[in-house]
Amino acid sequence: MKGIAPVMLSAYANAASRALTLRPKCKGMRWSVLAGFGRVESHHAAGHRIAHDGTITPRIIGARLDGSGAGGNKTKVADTDGGTWDNDTSYDRAVGPMQFLPSTWNGPTGQDGNGDGIKDPHNAFDAALGAAVYLCGAGHSDLSDDNQLRKAALR
Repeated sequence: MKGIAPVMLSAYANAASRALTLRPKCKGMRWSVLAGFGRVESHHAAGHRIAHDGTITPRIIGARLDGSGAGGNKTKVADTDGGTWDNDTSYDRAVGPMQFLPSTWNGPTGQDGNGDGIKDPHNAFDAALGAAVYLCGAGHSDLSDDNQLRKAALR
C-alpha cells in the first residue's frame, strides 16, 4: 500500500484479524480503520526505522502534556508510568505510532501483538493490536456502522 511501510501494513492487518479473538463482541474491525488512525497519529511511523518484529526506532514520543499548549494540549496530565514509556517522570506524553497515553496503554489496552512477551506501545504490532482492542471496547460494538465507529474513535 502506497505510503505505508510493509511492516506497518502487516501490523494493521494482523491486529484487525485478531480483534475478534480478543474482543468477541466486536464486529467490523478492518485494517483500513487502524491504518487511518496510524496515519493521523504518526504518518505510519514515517521517518522511523521499523524492524521486522515491529520495533520502531527512534521511539515516537509526543508533546509534554504539561498544560503549556504544546501540541495543542492545554490540559495537564501528570506522569502515570514513572517515565517508562515516555522518558518523562513529571508529565505524560503520548507514545508510539498510535500515540497512546501511558495510563491507557498500561490498562487493558496494552497488547503483545508480536508474541515476544512484552506489551510495548513503541512496537508496531503491539500498538496496532492495542488500538484494535481500544476501539472495540469492552461491550458489543459493530465498527462497520459509521455511528459506532465514530463513537469508538472519539472515546
